[in-house]
Amino acid sequence: MFRFIKAALAPNIEPELPQSYYDGIKAARKLSFTSSDYSVPPEFDPLTTTAYELSELLNTGALTSVEIVETYLRQIEQHNRRGRQLRALISVAPKHELLRIAKKLDAERARGKKRGPLHGVPVVLKDNIMTDADLGMDTTVGSYAFVGCIPKKNATIVDRLVRRGIIILGKANLTEFCGLKNPSMPPGWSAVGGQCQSPYVARHIAKKKLHWELSAPGGSSTGSAVSVASGFCTLAVGTDTIGSLITPANRAALYALKPTVGEIPMEGIFSLSKTFDSAGGMAKSAKDLVALMDAMMLPTSKETGNKTPTTCFRIREDWGNLRIGFTEPTIWKTWRKSGRINADAERFMLQKYELVLQSLIQMGVDIVYPVELPPQSSLNLDGKNSFEPIVYSEFRECLAEFIREFKITKVHSLAEIINFNLEHPELCLPPSCPSQNDLMAALQSGILRDHVTAARHHLSQAGGTNGLDYLFSTHQLDILVAPGDAALSALAAAAGYPTAACPLSALKLNGQPFGLTLTSRPHTEHLLLHFLTAYEATFPPRALPLPLSTVPLQDPNPEPLPDRPIVELILHEWDTRRFSCSADALADWLNARWKKSGYELSAETVCEVLRSNGRIAFRGLGDDAEGAFAR
Repeated sequence: MFRFIKAALAPNIEPELPQSYYDGIKAARKLSFTSSDYSVPPEFDPLTTTAYELSELLNTGALTSVEIVETYLRQIEQHNRRGRQLRALISVAPKHELLRIAKKLDAERARGKKRGPLHGVPVVLKDNIMTDADLGMDTTVGSYAFVGCIPKKNATIVDRLVRRGIIILGKANLTEFCGLKNPSMPPGWSAVGGQCQSPYVARHIAKKKLHWELSAPGGSSTGSAVSVASGFCTLAVGTDTIGSLITPANRAALYALKPTVGEIPMEGIFSLSKTFDSAGGMAKSAKDLVALMDAMMLPTSKETGNKTPTTCFRIREDWGNLRIGFTEPTIWKTWRKSGRINADAERFMLQKYELVLQSLIQMGVDIVYPVELPPQSSLNLDGKNSFEPIVYSEFRECLAEFIREFKITKVHSLAEIINFNLEHPELCLPPSCPSQNDLMAALQSGILRDHVTAARHHLSQAGGTNGLDYLFSTHQLDILVAPGDAALSALAAAAGYPTAACPLSALKLNGQPFGLTLTSRPHTEHLLLHFLTAYEATFPPRALPLPLSTVPLQDPNPEPLPDRPIVELILHEWDTRRFSCSADALADWLNARWKKSGYELSAETVCEVLRSNGRIAFRGLGDDAEGAFAR
């Protein structure tokens, strides 16, 4: 029966491409970053390998942390800003520093010292989580206003990860200011990082030509999810306000967990709201997620002054005595409204959801179905969004606390950030996001304290007492499950309850993954992880994107690394000023102009932009360029 279940649920997302194309990529599925630049195959496939598998390879001596880091750096170099141009990472730690840390951890392992199950395994952090300057990366929240600013210290959870031997590989792209800049800002876009794209790309043949369209990756912890799905890392940390970690995880076929609000210390982390925000983890495997959440949630001995336990969660592959409620599944309405799926796709999603449900019933798992989930509209107060006044009210305070965590910063208030953006429109307000209406509204908002208190009380009642608490009590549930894009994330956020995500399948029409969202009572993260580990042991593996280097690019001649507004500015200044054919001279001039922003371009990049756009430019000519060119 298990074989039938796995076959029926296995994602069927083979591309609608000519057979010759499909035959050509079959051999490369195990080498997602095969390139003529690297003739030696890697020790592991970064697209598919889990942290658990890496740990096993490290334990047996088949692999070193140095080799792991080098493999991920190659994958990032080829497909973050170039190649597939996924723009999942804003920054990567300096290679020499990463290798130094990896060598140190390898040496500790050789001496028999192991800090934890993830000793020597890399992780990516969302770029709203502070890292000390020694790690070599900024903490920008996607804004140029924070490029070059220096935090006083690591965020608390960063210290926890480092002390358990986890390597901080890079900082992930995100929706700028976690989504509070412009209401029409695309999820996964930031001024510093650009538009993060899903590796699960729509593909079809029309008129004998390969056509592409962007699969919405979700936000705001977009880059964290895409980094894991694209093989830039095997673990990632994000933050969640109202589904901002769960949604991108669902659309990247990942396992994820947002703990109960307040369970993880948020010192050194930018958040939109103290009421709703929590840091959480993402991984390719539920086993990996168990180890990552242990590392994030357990205080270190330095914090407590005493020896602390090394684990608080267990891997449980049986379903045990879990009593699980499944909601009515015909609520994928957000997908239907957005036009991302058609009726056939909705039927396909419904079929996969019901297959999981029926499989668990046949296995004898204690299931309650259907459980009627309160509509998202129940969270509104007097017909208005109840989250909004709370977020606007708390945003300014959260931002002020975040700014105070910097040792050196060029902005000191929300007003200064708004002015900074206006002073650098080509960087901060490009055509893809030309306004900052949310920031302006937050600056000018004079929300009454009574109004905010009423909104908080209403959400607590609608999401908690009269919502999830009522369902848990009435049906005596341990866990409640819903489709990934249902209102469950919003209800759980309103109540402050933990939420989790697990992969279900992927759409045939474009390869877009979809999954399940689940929640439980406060401080019962162990129940959610029990469900995830049992689910992983029971059902088929998560859907994978095609190996990155075997997929034809949307543009066989991709534009240079800077975004289009920067390219246009480079060309404009080159054509209207006198730089004597010297790319170095233009680079110096631009970098002086951008000095306050922290943005900087190398002369090599400027030269590449100019030459690829038909200009005659040279490197290293300086003031003698004209004479050198004449000769």
